[in-house]
Amino acid sequence: MFFKHKHLLKDLREHGREGNAEILSMRTIGEGGNMRSAWSSDEDLTTTWFDCWMKLLVQPVDRSQPPFEATVKSRVHTLKWQGSHVPVWYDPEDHSRVVVDYEADVENKMHLAAHSDLLMHRHDSRLGLAWTPLSGELVPVEVTAATGKGRLTVPRKWSALLEEPAQAAFAYVRANTARLLPELDASWFTKNDVQVVQAYGNVPVGATVADGHAAGAAVVAALVSYLGGHLVRPEVAVTGAVTATGELVPIEGFGEALDAAKHSYATVLVAPAGNQAEATKIGQRRRQGVELVFAGQVDEALHKALARRALKAR
Repeated sequence: MFFKHKHLLKDLREHGREGNAEILSMRTIGEGGNMRSAWSSDEDLTTTWFDCWMKLLVQPVDRSQPPFEATVKSRVHTLKWQGSHVPVWYDPEDHSRVVVDYEADVENKMHLAAHSDLLMHRHDSRLGLAWTPLSGELVPVEVTAATGKGRLTVPRKWSALLEEPAQAAFAYVRANTARLLPELDASWFTKNDVQVVQAYGNVPVGATVADGHAAGAAVVAALVSYLGGHLVRPEVAVTGAVTATGELVPIEGFGEALDAAKHSYATVLVAPAGNQAEATKIGQRRRQGVELVFAGQVDEALHKALARRALKAR
């Protein structure tokens, strides 16, 4: 299988198109490896390969081309899970010819190991967790819940920054539950309390109230992720304040938000449409490596930020 895979990879690199694929499902095959070996910490990156079947949702790098599903036999080195992504090449004339770029995948793993402190959002992927630029840093915002009476709380050390935007985000999701979370029991918000926390770390130095408001969209994404069962895509950062009608309000210091996302290796930044004019003034080199997605409404931001397939629902 290895030689067939290598030959197909070489052929599609020369004659095919590049894409990024979301894993919809995966299972190991044969004796080349198993899920236990995928967890191994061997330093020799050539010894822990294993073969698998993957069902993928392929998104071409050329965004004018529509995504498509494909089932491939592949080899990978690191454990993958539903909702994670792998680099692929494909034949634009025959979508059954898709191959995972295992070499690029290994390079990515080595990069992760060397920059783990800046890449937490790429490998800390769980329901209810979103990432947002805050005072020059990319920080996680997490939503948890427990049985209660429909209240929202924010830990004291974060309340000055996140209390108001978190309450606004909570109110918006609660008022639009039927549309955003159609599978959720209508009484859920009357029987549970929600807490919005910064998953780990301290308040960024110099963070202002305006920075906190810009985290509103991330709180909405985290809450919808937690309740709807869709992971926030690990390569995505989200920013923007949210109004009662779901509009995304432009943030202050868009350039700094972009720099924070890029510094921590986010490859997509979802931001308010009102910041688009400011973005055009930023040099191409500064923007390189980050796809900028501008949304007028928080629903548009969720469409880009959340994985399409649900893991589970509350």
